[in-house]
Amino acid sequence: MRLLVYISFIFLLGSCGVIRNTPKFGLQDGVYQTNQENVFIETQNDTLFVFSENGGKQLNSLPLSTTSQPSNFAFQKSTFDLDVLAIPVKYRVSQSGIPAQLTSEINAALYVGKRKDYFQVNFEKTPTNRFKRKIDHYGFSIGGFVGLGNSVINSDVSQGLIPYEYQGITFSKGIAGIIAINNFTVGVAYGFDNLLDKNSSQWIYNQKPWLGLALGLNLN
Repeated sequence: MRLLVYISFIFLLGSCGVIRNTPKFGLQDGVYQTNQENVFIETQNDTLFVFSENGGKQLNSLPLSTTSQPSNFAFQKSTFDLDVLAIPVKYRVSQSGIPAQLTSEINAALYVGKRKDYFQVNFEKTPTNRFKRKIDHYGFSIGGFVGLGNSVINSDVSQGLIPYEYQGITFSKGIAGIIAINNFTVGVAYGFDNLLDKNSSQWIYNQKPWLGLALGLNLN
């Protein structure tokens, strides 16, 4: 059973590496929102060109480096979010005399949500009196997830009804909120687990809520 969970986890991470061609934290070519209007951004030879939404009129150019300080710009974009979540730590509340505890288990989940990304383009002065472009990224996402995990099943977590110990496969579901800062992504998950075998009714954590740390890997 534990081998199945490992295989599922490795498969999901491997899929992420194949599908993830345009990371969310990069300012890619496309349509973005500003305070005034929608614009189209295109990269040519390290320079960001800002056009009107239909691409007909050039509004600004943001070079990688320049001798005069350009204005700072802020862009934002709303997208559909598809992620793989790894949930390495869960906090489970007290159940049936077992104190509240942190558990470290193998969990992988598919996450679907709504995402908002913000890009701040600033120009910082260098010691050579030039201005170098710097892009900071912040992203926020909220959505739902489903996945597989594992948990230790024994007498302690079954009120003595299960006399042996094994690694049980669990099905997880819930909601999560994700925050991205540049290429670092972390979040909080709130979910429920179902034990996928005959001992589900004896497991004290079956269908009981937990809070978890979520690490996201973007698929789109």
